[in-house]
Amino acid sequence: MNGIQLRHVDLNLLVVLDVLLRERSVTRAAERLDLTPSAVSHALKRLRELFDDELLLRDGRRMRPTVRAEGLAETLPRVLQQLARTIAAPEPFRPATSTRTFRLAAPDFIAPLVPPLLQEVRNAAPGVQVELVPYSSAAVRELADGRYDALVAPDGIRNEDLRGQPLGTWPWAVYGRERHPAFTDWSLEAWSAYPHLQVQTSVIRGQGPVDRQASQLGIRRVVGAVVPHFSMAAPILAQTDLLLTVPSVTMGNTVAAYHLDRREIPFDLPHLGLSLFRSAAEGDEPGVRWFLKRVEAALRKPDESIVTVR
Repeated sequence: MNGIQLRHVDLNLLVVLDVLLRERSVTRAAERLDLTPSAVSHALKRLRELFDDELLLRDGRRMRPTVRAEGLAETLPRVLQQLARTIAAPEPFRPATSTRTFRLAAPDFIAPLVPPLLQEVRNAAPGVQVELVPYSSAAVRELADGRYDALVAPDGIRNEDLRGQPLGTWPWAVYGRERHPAFTDWSLEAWSAYPHLQVQTSVIRGQGPVDRQASQLGIRRVVGAVVPHFSMAAPILAQTDLLLTVPSVTMGNTVAAYHLDRREIPFDLPHLGLSLFRSAAEGDEPGVRWFLKRVEAALRKPDESIVTVR
């Protein structure tokens, strides 16, 4: 497509291509577009000339995309969505009467921060629904594509399709049941003497920052149990001698609810920083801007110090 100027391209062809790539059938694409199969076939011929590629090849009763078409299937929906939003005048967002659903992708360890967010939204927009979806390795791409409205994730994500703002940093802490024997004379040796509970998520696999830092100090912690979700940690800690080393944001009010104690981690470990990310293309839409402000207000970290219970 080198040398082709956009003013010479019929953008309606891109709409046809998007549907063809989804349906893999001229007949079904024609039905969705309310066109005749002949018209869709003619459009496909023009698309093949435009891209200098066959795009879709006959494969039995369906059509198989070429390598070029597979790449277009990834990018074209986002391009068309951005174009539609650019052309359309933004509608004002009215929180008091809206029944919109906002989707927030986030790791499950922010659960203690979610109730203030839900209350914040409820107070201003009683008809609005917040849908939380798990943070995954695909979350960045899906946010950029407009499938999510916001993403809470650790600092360090670099993507030209996203914009981020920091929410704060949280220190690492060690949690255990009340009167845990390790807390009587708290030290690095006490930390390594007892088995630990480990949360192993689908995003973070293998050795995490705690074990990497401990290894540099020549210390190996013994993992006594592994769970897939942070929400499972508190009730397990309350009834065992397991210890848990996590950023303080993960525990919230479960410390009091399950009668847990906590101590400062007995070695240096950089605090966990969290940021709120939005799509560069979709994040300026009025409703999304409103939701982002609610998320930031509810999740921005207050001043915190670790209280050592003796």
